[in-house]
Amino acid sequence: MMPTLNEAESIARAMDAVRLALNGVTFDILVVDGHSQDGTDKIASEKGAKVIYQKNRGYGDALRTGFLYVRRNLDAKAIVMMDADSTYDPWDIPKLIEPISIDMADMVVGNRFAKLEKGAMSLTNKIGNRILSWVARLTMRIPVHDTQCGLRAFRTRLVDEMTLSADGMPFATEMIADAYSAKARIMELPVWYRPRQGKTKLNPLRDGLRIFGTIIRLVRDTRPLLFFSALAATLGVIGLALGIDVSLEWFRTKTIQRLPTLLLTVLLLIGSMQLFTLGLIADMIRSREGRRYV
Repeated sequence: MMPTLNEAESIARAMDAVRLALNGVTFDILVVDGHSQDGTDKIASEKGAKVIYQKNRGYGDALRTGFLYVRRNLDAKAIVMMDADSTYDPWDIPKLIEPISIDMADMVVGNRFAKLEKGAMSLTNKIGNRILSWVARLTMRIPVHDTQCGLRAFRTRLVDEMTLSADGMPFATEMIADAYSAKARIMELPVWYRPRQGKTKLNPLRDGLRIFGTIIRLVRDTRPLLFFSALAATLGVIGLALGIDVSLEWFRTKTIQRLPTLLLTVLLLIGSMQLFTLGLIADMIRSREGRRYV
């Protein structure tokens, strides 16, 4: 499955390479087009792909549209998603599919940093991806070092276990987090990543902030105790710092001159305890409603 938007320069070459790499394997090529203006959809159709169109815009919306189409209309055991800009090597697809076919994994994600060609990723994107992947791995215990990799394979029925609400680039992180929450077995394998053909559609700052916001939301939903405890600790530390200052003043003068500070201290400490309690309750609810992927 390839999400496309004005990829006329590379779509035909990408499709030909996929057919060579998957020679002897039964598969369909599904192109989810974002209403390209350069004839990408026409080229893909002429090359034998099934072309459908997304209703809205965005990388996440395109993938979600494709996943649902496959689930409802195709008898596919696995879905492989890959960009159509020739950044990924289709010859990596068979090794991503193999762990699924022998029942060793439910989702296999590529790691671009293992085989990153010179000029394929800017320094800003490289640093940003490393940081975002580290944050996701630390907070959500996701065993993946490249959460934004667009080349991955997974069992088709896993679609039923994922909520997938993001429309833009955060979709990639959300997808892994949803699979992890569903107890899917996730594996990571090295894949080639090459300089793209055509103009990039990424905005590092905007997409990075959106992805980070998605990670925060996913931490709240998947590890509520950690999320609310962090907030509680922040309020508690500030409250204690102010409280110590007010207490020292009382010991020195036997009076409290800064009543607003005392009131703020009390409110911060009460808020801290409430957030921690909320985290405990949310964690218990999530534990009782935990899902199991089968």
